[in-house]
Parts: sequence; C-alpha cells; structure tokens
Amino acid sequence: MGPPDLSKIHTLVVGRLQTNCYVVESQGHALVVDPGDEPERILRFIKDLNATPGRIIATHTHFDHVLGVNGVRKATKAQFLIHRDDMSMLESMQSRVRQFMSFEVPPPPKVDGYVKDGELLKLGDETIRVLHTPGHSPGSISLAGDGYVLTGDALFNQSIGRTDLPGGDLKILVHSIRERLFKLDDDTIVYPGHGPETTIVDEKQANPFVGKAARLQIG
Repeated sequence: MGPPDLSKIHTLVVGRLQTNCYVVESQGHALVVDPGDEPERILRFIKDLNATPGRIIATHTHFDHVLGVNGVRKATKAQFLIHRDDMSMLESMQSRVRQFMSFEVPPPPKVDGYVKDGELLKLGDETIRVLHTPGHSPGSISLAGDGYVLTGDALFNQSIGRTDLPGGDLKILVHSIRERLFKLDDDTIVYPGHGPETTIVDEKQANPFVGKAARLQIG
C-alpha cells in the first residue's frame, strides 16, 4: 500500500466544539464527513474544490457532528448516512443538548440511509471501508481509506472519546480501538473528530488510555 495522497483529505474546523469536518475528494467526487456546523463555509470550500459531493456521513450523531447536515444536503442533494445504532440518539438530539449543554439546537436532520460494518463505499478511484467502532456511542463508525482512517470521537491524538454520556461504554470503546483500529497498518494516519492528526503506531505506543503503557487495563 502506497502513501496516501494527503491533498485528497481536507479538514475544516467548525462549530462551537471545534469539530473536524472532513471533505474526502477523489476524481472530482467528494464525501463530506461530520459537517458539524457552518454549512455555508463547507459549501464554499467544496465549490472551490470543484468537487461533487454524493454522500454526507456522520461518524456518530452527537449534535456537534450533524448541525451542518441540512444546509449541505439542501444545496448538494447529497444523501445523509449514519449507522442505524445511532438513530435513537439522533432523534433525541434536542433534548440531550438541552439537558447536558443547556442550550437549544435545531431539529435533527432526516436520515436518507444507513451504512453497516464492512460496507465498501466507492469514491472516484478510492474505496472506503466502514468500521463499526462503538463505545463513544452505539453507532459510532470509522472510515478507513488508503493509508488513513477517520475515527470520529473514538480515537484521538493521545486520548479517546468520552463515555459518560448516554450510550457510551468505556469497555466497548477500548475494545473497538484495540481490536478494530489497532489492527490497521501502523503507518495509517488517524484523522480524529477533534484535534490534530496522529498515526496508529503512535497511539499503540503512547496513548495513555489504550496504548502499551496504558493506565486503563480494560478489555
């Protein structure tokens, strides 16, 4: 496997929680991942790329990963896809944000379809594999391409996703990371839902939660 063409993965940091929205581009086709807010800015960026988005995918359905979906979908007619296990969390988004964050958000976007573990998504000349990586939420997914993986809020640079919200489970998350993400090639670049990039080998070695010297001996 050769090195990834990094120019095909574009990052926009959006919204009040500084979510990484990714635009993955191949041969004029684009996949929009986690449009968490600022849809107009995302749309301007896609237009500048001269790329056509066919799908919008949320790695999970917490509000900071989906608030921009409706704006992007309305302008592009792209389908919005999630893992089915996160549907109930999406449907209760407004009440959860009100309860845990104490502010109001618009109604959740309508889902056009579902992705499942192992599904292969074609994007131009690329194939992206869906990995079900629950723990941060029941339907959290990661998207593995050629030399990279988009991990949502499962795995971060030197951290892991929080599991104290409804639907979170620490033991399941640790299992997802160690048994799914850590099985990828060591040099795979990790693009997380928040914060800077990392690599699988760096997290295997030094992540304080799931790496070799982990303080948490779980799973």
